[in-house]
Amino acid sequence: MGASACGANGSQSANGTKTGTSGSSTSKTPKPVTVYLGRHGQTTSNVMHRSQGWSDFTLTQEGVDGAKYLGFGLKGTKFAAAYSGDLTRQVKTAQGALKYSGNSSVKLTQDWRLRECNFGSFEGRLDAAQNDVDISRYYGYKDHADLVAKNGRDAAVVQQNGYYELDKANKLGTDLPEQFRAESAQAVEDRMTKVMTLIAQQQEKRGGGNVLIISSGSAINFFLYAQKFPEYTGAAIGNDAITKLTYKNGKFTLDGPIGSLEYFNSGKERVGK
Repeated sequence: MGASACGANGSQSANGTKTGTSGSSTSKTPKPVTVYLGRHGQTTSNVMHRSQGWSDFTLTQEGVDGAKYLGFGLKGTKFAAAYSGDLTRQVKTAQGALKYSGNSSVKLTQDWRLRECNFGSFEGRLDAAQNDVDISRYYGYKDHADLVAKNGRDAAVVQQNGYYELDKANKLGTDLPEQFRAESAQAVEDRMTKVMTLIAQQQEKRGGGNVLIISSGSAINFFLYAQKFPEYTGAAIGNDAITKLTYKNGKFTLDGPIGSLEYFNSGKERVGK
């Protein structure tokens, strides 16, 4: 599925990125890489309470402002590299964060693997009114709250696999091509872990430093879930929230809370003064 989607979105290099820079570190001991992993700002789909996934909804004005606030909150942090998914909401958020943090000269590399989960035929429908009900019933739960209560930190995995199974069976009777249908939870975990690790390894070879990565809420959660962090609870990640991580000795560790709005709130306060 990943290969088909890659082909549908333009030419890619061997490592899956559209653009990038090269370089290497002369240091024998690799320096740590600090990753600022953020969710995009508010979108038109967010305020309509609809699933967006791979669908390309743009930022609202509040979303545009949010990218600015995030940037001001990150001011003083020098980024050695920056990445985002190739969806408009992800690109615009990353561009705003770089501009207002004083990192305008940093080249933004887009990689499709940083996209949100693909919900396939279920994208664009009202979340609670339709998708959650269909998936909960598919598994035999009373409702979505029952599904979440009985699965805890695994609830998102169950939910995404519900999209996958129902779309595979063409529950909605759409003509959507197979390569654009819903992903399984494992597919999202695999692509997010692969691209995040590749980015960190590349930056480590270049001498370490800070890296900005803008993705989407559920995709970020699946990456965190795959790392088996005990702090991960499955709670939703807010717009413009940052999860700070360190990559060292071949593994990621958390460097602060998951989905922190500290930078966003700090930036908003600065702009308001």
